[in-house]
Amino acid sequence: MVMLANVQLKIKKDAPIRAGHPWVFSNAIERDCRGEPGSLVRVMSHRGDFLGIGMFNPETSIRVRMVCREDRGAIDEMFFARRFAELAEGKKAYLPAQTTGYRIAHGDADYLPGLIVDSYADVLVFQIHTAGMERFRREIIAALQKTFSPRAIVERSDIAARVKEGLTELPARVHYGTIDGEIPFFENGLIFYADVLNGQKTGFFLDQRNTRIRSAAFVSGKTVLNLFGYTGAFSVYAAKAGAKQVVTVDSSQSALDCVARHFQDNALTPAGECLKLDIFASGAGKLLAGYNSDVIICDPPALAKSLKHVPQAMKAYTALNALCFSLLGKGGILITSSCSGRVTLEDFRDVARFAAGAAGRDVRIVDCLGHGYDHTDKLSFPEGRYLKTLILEVIDVIA
Repeated sequence: MVMLANVQLKIKKDAPIRAGHPWVFSNAIERDCRGEPGSLVRVMSHRGDFLGIGMFNPETSIRVRMVCREDRGAIDEMFFARRFAELAEGKKAYLPAQTTGYRIAHGDADYLPGLIVDSYADVLVFQIHTAGMERFRREIIAALQKTFSPRAIVERSDIAARVKEGLTELPARVHYGTIDGEIPFFENGLIFYADVLNGQKTGFFLDQRNTRIRSAAFVSGKTVLNLFGYTGAFSVYAAKAGAKQVVTVDSSQSALDCVARHFQDNALTPAGECLKLDIFASGAGKLLAGYNSDVIICDPPALAKSLKHVPQAMKAYTALNALCFSLLGKGGILITSSCSGRVTLEDFRDVARFAAGAAGRDVRIVDCLGHGYDHTDKLSFPEGRYLKTLILEVIDVIA
């Protein structure tokens, strides 16, 4: 067995790790080691108690990312196979019926730092974000084959987050099997298609499943405007739930081209309207006002990529939500989301409050949601909580 270097924590800095937090910051370390980026280390308390094994990177403020709490066995193919099997079994138990698209591994929150694995029926897609996981690509692929016997395994490590770990972005790659187009899968009995080679994230926004299901309660007989609609998943749910009219708005024509296919294959008629539009462009608000919307769904891309971008993102989120409120009358519903991890839930509530005031709308909160159970949200790890959605009702229009 390979002997691992020790990283010793300062006094009283072991409590977060004992509670399940997966990160050790550089300022919590009493005695560091000389490991290379991505090397495995043993994390020890100030008194010398073993706390777990982690992946070390001397170049980042998150010095160690925890992998396991046990001091036995190697981090190898069998380790990943066991972890994947345990995660899949636990998460599938909480999925809605007739759902074959879900997240198997959610990075640090699942003690697999920097590793994302999504399942789209019989196709698996993974991403590697960190120097530690970069060393285990072969073992990860072998473990995925062994555990799930998929038709294909795709890597989508074409992500800027890798740069912070000293890695380069990689082009999409099929490691196993073949891909001959978009991958069909089911969510809550509805069929969708994931573009696993060219689509956003790993091909679909699996993290919004809870909000899509919840949104169906507000749309019957209503005109629904789905902003940043991508391939129209929210639009499909709205049409299925009896919306009078559904308009999907996105700046990507290729994304909008998929909307009609989603409607057709879910036997939904009419297919709704698609509008190619940059929401932030001048004159967009005037164009959108012509739809007299009852329900607006607003799920923009992350606007705060880092802490320094938060003030600018808060202004952009506020302006965007003020626009949405201005398009709604009394009784109107705004379903608004932020996937910027640097913007907290309290920050986002402030955004909604300032936006409502700017638009002259008195608003109440109907519901507050996050990412689904398969995107693990640990009580001990608030930093991993990135997606927040507010469902808001306009109860009065103030002149």
